[in-house]
Amino acid sequence: MKRLIPVALLAAFLLTGCGNAGLVHDKAYLRAAAVDGSTVTFSFFSDIPPVTVNAGSPGEGKAAAELIEGKEIFTGFTELIILGDCSPCGTLTAMLNEWKVSPSCLTVSGEGSLLLDNPPELLEGCVRQAQAQGKAPECDIVTVLSGLLSEKKTAHTPQLTAGGVNGVCIISSDALPPRTHRQDDSRDSYS
Repeated sequence: MKRLIPVALLAAFLLTGCGNAGLVHDKAYLRAAAVDGSTVTFSFFSDIPPVTVNAGSPGEGKAAAELIEGKEIFTGFTELIILGDCSPCGTLTAMLNEWKVSPSCLTVSGEGSLLLDNPPELLEGCVRQAQAQGKAPECDIVTVLSGLLSEKKTAHTPQLTAGGVNGVCIISSDALPPRTHRQDDSRDSYS
């Protein structure tokens, strides 16, 4: 009986999960990212201010931002990706496969500086409102990437500015920058 009590206490301690690995405050949870030229801007769910790094790829950008923040960046809850002057197909493929962003993550065209000047929840809300009004196409990462990898090699994304959605861009997997054409949103309805 005397041996059973220490063994039971040891088992209880080991099974409680008291280790510090995986604590919520040990990670920075990414809310939005913008890739514009050689810069990647990160905006987080917490009070961490946005971070902009120079990088050759989204993966390099994430590694550099993790060094700056001193925390691992968790990308699984990312809600918004802003494509600026970059390769849309390569960028989205890396974010979906390497970063493991949510398939429902919105993808828009715009400038990376939008994340420095505007809260990401406001930008995401503008896109969702334009979609609800039929002025913006479906733009989750899977839909956009599917269009870029299709035979047409194009996809429609909302053009996002500080004032909200300002039209629709036709982006091409072959073209830099992704803003190759701008459609007047009054002619087309996406509902």
